[in-house]
Amino acid sequence: MATATGSPVETGRPKLLDRWLKRRTRLDLPLTLAYRRIFILPTRFGWMLGLLMGAMLIGSLNFNNNLGLLTTFIVAATAINSMLLAFRNLNGLHLRHGAARPVHAGKPVPWRLTAVNHCERNRDGLRLKGPGPDAVFNVPARGVREVTIELDARGRGWHRPGRLRIETTQPLGLFRAWSWIEPTTPFLVWPQPAEHAPPLPEGGDAQSVQRRQAREEGEDFHSLRRWREGDPLHRIAWKASQRHQTLLSRQFRREQSREVFLSLERAPGRDLEERIRIVTAWILRAEAENRSWTLELGEERFGPDRSESHKHACMRALAEL
Repeated sequence: MATATGSPVETGRPKLLDRWLKRRTRLDLPLTLAYRRIFILPTRFGWMLGLLMGAMLIGSLNFNNNLGLLTTFIVAATAINSMLLAFRNLNGLHLRHGAARPVHAGKPVPWRLTAVNHCERNRDGLRLKGPGPDAVFNVPARGVREVTIELDARGRGWHRPGRLRIETTQPLGLFRAWSWIEPTTPFLVWPQPAEHAPPLPEGGDAQSVQRRQAREEGEDFHSLRRWREGDPLHRIAWKASQRHQTLLSRQFRREQSREVFLSLERAPGRDLEERIRIVTAWILRAEAENRSWTLELGEERFGPDRSESHKHACMRALAEL
């Protein structure tokens, strides 16, 4: 199983703080955000406003300016209330169902998170931060919202999302309240298909050949033609011959096998990874042509089939090699 790489969000964080965070709270889903999981610090704008208010306080005290003191205390009270509102925006939010749809290696992974709001108030301006673009979302009162972010492209196999962060700067942008989550449910990344794969192998295994040989002339009626000496009598179309005043023979189309036999051992390629990519491209091509295929991986055999579940089973087997 492939190991997951860490999220850039946690790059540079001291290991001591990381160990303290793991001792302090559980990060796996599902979880409900509470006071032990929520952290608050001023934003850059908040620090600048705090420095400005400190300067106004010192100046007002020096010059005995009551209006300046009143302004300073009002702004400070507003900032403290905004800190409490930012905390309340996250407190009690329930997070669950972290999952990702399988994608091919080299493509961003869309990872989904479900946020549940059990309160009677809306939760606005939430942000889920990961290695890719942030996902900004709101959760209505007594509502549920599914959020999707893109994780970095990864190699084939099983991966974990790594550590992610959910945060808010509502309502005034003076304080940032955030909480960490680290889901442990893995997701699967399929192999990357080869760009210039050879054509599909039209030959099959021994059983497929026997099935094709068993179909002598096929079962699908194709057309009528003039009877020729040597044609079997049971092929004569008597009614049509009577209408056209000449002997006509029924012609049947030989059914061509649409089944493809794919074998990892027989696939061309310099190494295992290249053979896996070629077989992946063959599966996608067979699916696009609406053809059934059988996949042989050592002693394991999948198919023949062309359903979506068959494709997922084949891709999973290749990804886990």
